[in-house]
Amino acid sequence: MVFGINLIFADQKKSSDMKFYGRLWVQYDNSDSSISSNNKVSSIRDNEGMGRFGVKGKSLIGNGYALNYKVEYAIDIGDGTSTSDSSSSCNDARDCRTFSLKQGWLGMLTPFGQFKIGSVESPYKFMAKHDILHDTISQARDTRMISQGSMSHSSYWRESIYYELKSGDFKFAAIYGLGEQYNTVTNKDTGIGIEYKNFFIPGFDVVYARNKDNSVTGAGNQNYNEKFTLTKTFKLEGKRKVKVWYMNEDVGLDSKLFTGGNADGEVDWYGIQYKSGPMTLQYSYGESNASEGSTYDRDGYNIGMQYKLSKSSRVYIGHSSSDAGSGDGSNGDISSTMIGLRHDF
Repeated sequence: MVFGINLIFADQKKSSDMKFYGRLWVQYDNSDSSISSNNKVSSIRDNEGMGRFGVKGKSLIGNGYALNYKVEYAIDIGDGTSTSDSSSSCNDARDCRTFSLKQGWLGMLTPFGQFKIGSVESPYKFMAKHDILHDTISQARDTRMISQGSMSHSSYWRESIYYELKSGDFKFAAIYGLGEQYNTVTNKDTGIGIEYKNFFIPGFDVVYARNKDNSVTGAGNQNYNEKFTLTKTFKLEGKRKVKVWYMNEDVGLDSKLFTGGNADGEVDWYGIQYKSGPMTLQYSYGESNASEGSTYDRDGYNIGMQYKLSKSSRVYIGHSSSDAGSGDGSNGDISSTMIGLRHDF
């Protein structure tokens, strides 16, 4: 009898896998993101950036099928409030949440691809995500070097269906928004992404992604963001690597990057990384050209280092700066200098 029970538990363990995980993050920074006063402010914060706590796993069904899932929340051990510091006081429960849902989905792995349903990342966001300072105050996104928002490199699509197909070095992904009652932000929005690694040349990767906002209408209003990224990785002696990339974005849905008129324009982002042992160095430069005219253009850069202290801990150092055109009366110039410590568990 005992032997039979042990066999049952052994079979259950083989057929299912669940893991709690997380990421602790502290960051000291001196930053200027003001509109007119250009005051530098020092802080220890996260603001829905890198701190995480979640659970993920899968349950095997058989014949190549399995259920999988992931529920991940943002946490901020610096001030206890997971969301951004939009005010000095918490006036409603939403602004004071200790945990904020980042992604949460239940899906199925099949022989013909993977499905996810819930709050998920769009292919536009996660494909060709090179910035080692991502989710820090000095990331390219917050420095307005590349686009941000749920239609590009930020946030998650709520109430959405995601599909992904992999075959060797090729990956295709698509997302469709179904929010129709209260959370209508993603209603009928669509997105696709295509990635091909080692495209004809070893270490040469190509990515194309596009998100369309169904709610944007009217003549002259661009209802999509589109990006094309080329990446080449060179392997050197001693397990060292150099990675270079170029990304072009056709942006129509980012009013923070492009503050004039229809909030659209083009972005060119160039970057280089050097990796040697536990250390990775990076420099990237972004140049934007606003459809509204050159006075709304913005150029910027970030430079930084990531150093692995162990398999689960690392330190970040970064600096970023971007200059707004004379017509940009909404954001002004932006700069930041930071040092951060991260521990995964």
